[in-house]
Amino acid sequence: MIINTPDYSISDHVSLDENNGEFNTSPAVYEPAEDTFLMLDVLELDLEQVIKTRLSKTNIGSSDKCGPLLVIELGSGFGILTAAISKALSDSLSSYAVGAHCIAVDMNPTACLKTIKTCKLNGVEVDAVRGDLLTWMRRPETTDANNGPNKEVFGPIDILLFNPPYVRGPKGELAPTPRVTKIDTNDQAKYQKQVAVEDAAWLGGGPDGVDVLKRALHQAADLLSEFGVFYALMIDYNYDALVRDEMQARRDRSDQNIYYDDLNNIELTTFGSSPASRPLICTRILSRNIIGERLAVYRIYRPLDFD
Repeated sequence: MIINTPDYSISDHVSLDENNGEFNTSPAVYEPAEDTFLMLDVLELDLEQVIKTRLSKTNIGSSDKCGPLLVIELGSGFGILTAAISKALSDSLSSYAVGAHCIAVDMNPTACLKTIKTCKLNGVEVDAVRGDLLTWMRRPETTDANNGPNKEVFGPIDILLFNPPYVRGPKGELAPTPRVTKIDTNDQAKYQKQVAVEDAAWLGGGPDGVDVLKRALHQAADLLSEFGVFYALMIDYNYDALVRDEMQARRDRSDQNIYYDDLNNIELTTFGSSPASRPLICTRILSRNIIGERLAVYRIYRPLDFD
């Protein structure tokens, strides 16, 4: 599957309307960078196999529709990933043109508008939600009167994308949470301090840089569909922290299997409302050294053979 880099514009000015009156200025938006393009490369490398597996598991031929798939990007920024995947899944010339309903989520209203602009520029549609990760989405019911209380219920999300804040906080401390409040611009010292916090959206990952990702994992564990996949970018110490916490949780439960011997793959059993009975597999798809950082994108999914 070909995933082309979509057209986008960094220089376009975005004005906030009266519904965003608490903002004196448009907050900064994280510009596309090497981590963004690593995510695009992973989609090109892995997404076709994921869709093939979905088609085979649901007994749908490649010429039939299994979509549209619900695609959600968290922290969409400029909406590069949303625009790219929407175009790829809607390409009528592709045998895997299953279609996509794309939702882009960001706490920053400027990012929501930037995402809409990028998608319009590339001729695709998107619903932009100003929100905190997946807190706005209704959880699936655990029981169903028609299917019985023992039937496993899955969420609606088929593809989840997240390039999270992955940097450690200063000296291992909790990094500042980006927020913008209405302040007195005549107080320049206070104003400059606030602007610095606004522009620090890439911070906020906590001591191991993984706090925000963990919140997303808890939500994704309940909201992924049966064959849903979650593509998440991490720096090396993010993954190490997940492994460490997983091993500690197994020790606390007195599990026999408290070790792992695959550096690229681990089963996560601590996320979601029923973590032990509904584990997630975290598999490294592609890694790259970028300006002194070792970044990797992982596919996170329910136990399922994608090979």
